[in-house]
Amino acid sequence: MLTSLKSFSLLTAIAVFSACGEAPQVNYLENAPVVATRTLIDGEELIEMDPALLKDTVFFPISHFTEDLHIIKLGEGDEALTGADAALVSDNYILTIGSGNIPYKLFDKQGHYLNDIGAVGQGPGEYRFIYTARIDEENRRIYMMPFFASSLLVYDLEGNSLPSVPLVHKGVIAMFVVQENKLVVMASPQPQLSSCVWVQDMAGNLLYDIPTSFDFDFRNTMIAVSLNEEDHIDLSYWTHQPRVDSLYYVDLEKKKLIPRFTTRFKGDALKQHMYMEWPGYYLGDTSTLSQVSTTDDDGNVLQRQEGEAPDYYIVDKKTLKGAYIVLINDFFGGERFESPLVFQYQSYSVCVDPGVLTEWIGQALKSGQLSDKMRKKLIEVQANMSENDNNYLLYAKLKKPN
Repeated sequence: MLTSLKSFSLLTAIAVFSACGEAPQVNYLENAPVVATRTLIDGEELIEMDPALLKDTVFFPISHFTEDLHIIKLGEGDEALTGADAALVSDNYILTIGSGNIPYKLFDKQGHYLNDIGAVGQGPGEYRFIYTARIDEENRRIYMMPFFASSLLVYDLEGNSLPSVPLVHKGVIAMFVVQENKLVVMASPQPQLSSCVWVQDMAGNLLYDIPTSFDFDFRNTMIAVSLNEEDHIDLSYWTHQPRVDSLYYVDLEKKKLIPRFTTRFKGDALKQHMYMEWPGYYLGDTSTLSQVSTTDDDGNVLQRQEGEAPDYYIVDKKTLKGAYIVLINDFFGGERFESPLVFQYQSYSVCVDPGVLTEWIGQALKSGQLSDKMRKKLIEVQANMSENDNNYLLYAKLKKPN
């Protein structure tokens, strides 16, 4: 149900943002109801949200959650060209995701091309289908986890293949975190796994399993990990089969999963869903469109969507107030995001073709809903763009809570 709360959140925010040139300090959930309760389970806090208490839809500008938007032109030259639609960003590097027969590519933070990372193929040190990757600046390494992996692929920042890390459990779909020469693996449950979360050393030796008792079908499972590993690692699963579950913290000291956020679904309200954590908030959906992938004869990925259109919601960790959420890209004049769960690894990051970005900028400049600062930035980008440019990276890091 859309009410005056929605109108205030969107229209007032845009007016203030445009007038003063700075993101307003608005409490978008001030008039929202409390939708969750806190309970203690074995001394650990669990927040449980009741979807029946969600009343309004609140429009949030993306700038409310993020720091400044960076628009980075990726390097010139044939060797730098990438068809990637996403990238991983660390303190000093940008790693574009491999696409088709184009490998992962490494750039510095200014967008200068450095080198390819490995190569696409089926030989030693090569890859074709990667589930997730990470940049480890401290150890000058890049790690890649293939689909149904038996080992974690390792490269140096010059793109050279290094000895891979054998996994304790083989053939997994998994997210991972490397911490102090230890590998934390969070895999989709499989019948042969004693646990789908474990910690091992980089030589492939098991240090310990974290007990899990999931029994859903791993073939139709997606894994969400916000990877805010400065404080904790959080974990959530999505499956085709609707089920009651939680967002978990992976507690490496207590060696267990701790449920932190769940939803009190009742009867027909139980739909396919997933949870995510942002600084200061929990988010989720009440139904999810999934991408079902196949490949053609050339190995290109073909995708189609399955499922119901989702309704997204947000819950403030402190106040437990919540509402349905629509995320507005006020950096570009108010375009609506299809999903607020676009933030991965604590940031918004997307690679855009120059033709698409030109169209976005043109529409934004006509919208009359830009801050002076953002208008100036877009005009400068537009003046230096060419249709022959490489892709551009749009990147904004999530703010830490006050």
